[in-house]
Amino acid sequence: MTSAGNTLTTNEYSKISGLSVSTITKMLRKGELQGQKIGGKWAIDASQTQPTESGTGQTSAAALKSPTPAPQSTPPPKSFDNKTYDVDTFTQMTYLTEQGVRQWIKNGRLSGSVDDSGNLLVDADNLNRPELRHLIRY
Repeated sequence: MTSAGNTLTTNEYSKISGLSVSTITKMLRKGELQGQKIGGKWAIDASQTQPTESGTGQTSAAALKSPTPAPQSTPPPKSFDNKTYDVDTFTQMTYLTEQGVRQWIKNGRLSGSVDDSGNLLVDADNLNRPELRHLIRY
């Protein structure tokens, strides 16, 4: 772990990654995300985030350096053939927050569309992307 100036709190990391604070805490406890407790609070090394391809300097959870996930009991479906999910359903299927999903679609990290009623839809094929596998709830 680096000095306190190069660390992020779970709240700061949440804003950057689009993950909820509770999800980040769970990931820290499981060892899926590296951090240490300093003064009773988690400190996450800022080097665990990387700039997005858009070059904005913001980071996303898909860019996190994640260890190999533990074997899962139920693998995700192999193909989704043009299926879409509303944002609420997609957040229930992943560890992303609603705000995170909307931000990732805006930044191009997730593919999606808007239906005739103006509702945001997330393409199911996003669940097949290797960089998002660790965010799927099994």
